[in-house]
Amino acid sequence: MDNLSPENQERSFLGEALAATTQFVVTHARLSLALALVVSVGCILLTVFRLEFKTDRADLIDPTAAFHQKWMNYTESFGSSSDLVCVVEAENPESIKFVLRTLGQRIEQHPELFENPLYQINPGDLPSKGLQYLTPRQLQAGLNRLDEYGPIYRNGRWDLTQVDLLYDRLRYQIQSRSASYRGTERDQSLEPLFTHAAILTSSMARYLSDQNDFQSPWPSIVAVNERMRERSREIIYLLNESGTMGFLKVFPVHQEAGFDGATQAIEQMRTIIGEVAAENPEAKISLTGIPVLENDEMRKSQSDMINASIISCFGVGLLLFFGFRGIRHPLLTLLMLAAGMAWAFGYTTLTIGHLNILSVSFAVILIGLGIDFGIHYLARYIELRHKGEDLEPALLKTSRTVGTGIVAAAVTTALAFYCAGLTPFLGIAELGFIGGGGIILCAIATFLVLPALLSQADKNVEVKQMPTPFQGKWLQKMITRFPRMVALSSLALVAFCASQLVQKSDQGWESRVVYDYNLLNLQAAGLESVEVQKRIFNDAQNSLLFAVSVANSPEEARELRKKFEALPSVHHVEELASRVPAHSSQETNLLVQSYRAQLSRLPNNVPPVNRLNPSTIGRKLEQFYVLLSNYQSPTAQQTARMLDQFLNRFESLTLAQQSRFLDEFQYRTTASLLGQFRAIRGASDSSPVRFSDLPRSLTSRFVSPEGKWLIQIYPRDHIWEIEPLEEFVKEVRSVDPDVTGTPLQNYEAAQQIKVSYKTASIYALAVICVVLLIDYLSRRHATMALVPPAILAVCTWFILYNRGTPVSVEAAIGMFLIMCFCVAFVLERSSVLHMLLTMIPPVVGGLVMFGILAMTSIDLNPANLIVLPLILGIGVDDGVHVVHDFRMKQGPYKTSPSTINAIVMTSLTSMIGFGSMMVATHRGLYSVGLVLVIGVGCCLFISLVTLPALLTWISNREEAADSVSMEDSDEHSSSRKKKRQNRERMEAEAAA
Repeated sequence: MDNLSPENQERSFLGEALAATTQFVVTHARLSLALALVVSVGCILLTVFRLEFKTDRADLIDPTAAFHQKWMNYTESFGSSSDLVCVVEAENPESIKFVLRTLGQRIEQHPELFENPLYQINPGDLPSKGLQYLTPRQLQAGLNRLDEYGPIYRNGRWDLTQVDLLYDRLRYQIQSRSASYRGTERDQSLEPLFTHAAILTSSMARYLSDQNDFQSPWPSIVAVNERMRERSREIIYLLNESGTMGFLKVFPVHQEAGFDGATQAIEQMRTIIGEVAAENPEAKISLTGIPVLENDEMRKSQSDMINASIISCFGVGLLLFFGFRGIRHPLLTLLMLAAGMAWAFGYTTLTIGHLNILSVSFAVILIGLGIDFGIHYLARYIELRHKGEDLEPALLKTSRTVGTGIVAAAVTTALAFYCAGLTPFLGIAELGFIGGGGIILCAIATFLVLPALLSQADKNVEVKQMPTPFQGKWLQKMITRFPRMVALSSLALVAFCASQLVQKSDQGWESRVVYDYNLLNLQAAGLESVEVQKRIFNDAQNSLLFAVSVANSPEEARELRKKFEALPSVHHVEELASRVPAHSSQETNLLVQSYRAQLSRLPNNVPPVNRLNPSTIGRKLEQFYVLLSNYQSPTAQQTARMLDQFLNRFESLTLAQQSRFLDEFQYRTTASLLGQFRAIRGASDSSPVRFSDLPRSLTSRFVSPEGKWLIQIYPRDHIWEIEPLEEFVKEVRSVDPDVTGTPLQNYEAAQQIKVSYKTASIYALAVICVVLLIDYLSRRHATMALVPPAILAVCTWFILYNRGTPVSVEAAIGMFLIMCFCVAFVLERSSVLHMLLTMIPPVVGGLVMFGILAMTSIDLNPANLIVLPLILGIGVDDGVHVVHDFRMKQGPYKTSPSTINAIVMTSLTSMIGFGSMMVATHRGLYSVGLVLVIGVGCCLFISLVTLPALLTWISNREEAADSVSMEDSDEHSSSRKKKRQNRERMEAEAAA
């Protein structure tokens, strides 16, 4: 058994350096504490006055990332990126419109908090230029149809609008064309006449049934689609199709710094909503939008983190009091932690300068991890005092022995965090950089502050007054007596948990641990902004998330719109370019002027016409009915049936009722034609459509100051889920590779988070292996095991790179580690074995953790993925201390009481520190606490049960082998001695 003796451990360079540092600190304890206090106060003041906070999710993303560059270009051109959305729900559309107007008016009173509110669209001057939106062909066709009415509007022959004359004219035209054309050509020429007859007959029939329901009997002179009719209305409100839900959108004015962000605007908006809701109890008013979701998340997580930090501090303190069975020493450890955290905040302020919504959690992380070094130091120190060591020698020996393990654990844990700094996701990189530095500073505080505090607090304390911490003797005895049974039983449990990780499906074997991309599932349950957002999608078929594409001209915007609308994953597209005429004013100017010229002499009032004779009307309608019955056209047959039904109902009226009906219908018929003429004349302004003619509420959103045109693409499916999001992103990028927007930001960020944590874990594992080799190998062998493989790996990667053969960084790292292990195995086989044993807690503990997650259906998500580097660091920390304890002992291994106490205490403090997050209402923070409690608990079990049992089993086997070897050696030596004596005797006899 190649363990290190205590003498060798004490003579190590690192141990002597730590002992010398402790000697200086203890000798100058008051000076050391005064300097630590001054530095701590300076760091606190620096943090208070210089540390900034960034709350925007965009601050978590690397600004040099290609997809984020597109987002930044968009926000620079179009300003604020996302709206606050007020949702008004009521049964009556008019009530919704009234509430929207009230909200809009009150919001406009706070320009310092809100900008660019949108709840209604005023068409402005566009209706007067409506004809310019038609194509030249449509305008010419309209002029041809208008010319047919020339005798009416040019010559004043308004008597031609009489109903009986209309039927006479239709009968004459049908008979004339029937005689002039044959076959298909005849059918095509008659169909417009049949259609006109159907419109006229339908209008009469509907008006006879309900005199409040008048439908114009005149065909449209100018082809106007529904979109153009919508634009011609006086005011358009943002309502859903059923008219039960209205929307007001407004950009919040963000604060420059601090955690406020859009908080002031959101708070004021909620105040306004409360006031308006009290005045209009029939309407339900809610607030949602991406800024509201983010703000709610930030505020919830911030409140939850404060509560978790308080609970964590008290919980860790109570655990230390019970674990060390005293008050004085735990208080000293907490003071050491406070100094380390103050230094960590100062370090963060000097290096990063700000915190984001991810790195703000580093305080809780440091409470859980930073206290571990003090616990290990304190446990060893108390154990030495109970063994009879005096104060100063006990402190020096603690630094010389357990100090090397603390340094190794701190370096490996810090490097696990620093490896996150190599990842592309800025939020994780900053958290890794801050966490790694904080771990190192807490370790430094362990050697600079804690010995000084102990030297002053225990100066006059007798050994019998020292507390007796928890030692775990029952666990120690069980493992020592039955190491094989304990090891095999725990490995069987590990195997069972590992077997739960995968399951058989139709596609083969798949993991039972699912990664949940849906960011809404991280929010607190029942949050209004989340529930309203879901209701909008379900009831209004709308989404708060949309992709954006930027066009350089209206023509390009209209072309992109057509392509986006053709995509299966797109619900609808919104843009402003369709409100600009597709043809230049030069192409349509003369045609539009022709409309105005021809309709320039319309009467101011409805011209009177002759009264209709009911008997004459009845006779002419009978004749027209007979005529239509002779044609097989579906339109003609349908019109004949309507005409027959009308005549039956008309004949049932009295003569007075018939006359009154005909007079009223005739008046409305003439008025409707005059109204159509006036509408055409009112839309015949030929001056070009200017940018100022467009609604201001839309131009400020859809046209940038540089003249770029925005297109908003709304998804058909609920794209908070990854499958529809992937499809949506893929399809919109097929049309415009530069498309951006919140959905694409969410998609890319989620991918980066997942890849970043995976990459950080791989890098951390590699760095930890290297550090452990350096720790366990002699300096000469460590140099031989690491330097040549590093040179070879770099040269190989460089050669392959120059030849155009891509080699991933992960592959290069793997190749380097394999070569290091092979060389180290040849040089010091036992040190490589010790390194692999050290990795058992993080690797096997992580395997058990994922098995438990699979069995309990706990999903991974963008929040709790932090468990990967943390579990790696915590598990290595435990493994280092156990293996260091093993290497310091000779003979059969028995875990030191101080090691058991320290690992139990450090693990429980970590579980309390992280478990305090389980009080959070924010489900993301709750999942972080839950998963980390499970993970740390698994590492604790492996570190105190499985690993010591394996070490004890191994050491017993080696001790037995050494005993057998010594016995064989003694027997062999005795045999040789007898042979030598016999040979000497024989030689003596021969000589005699």
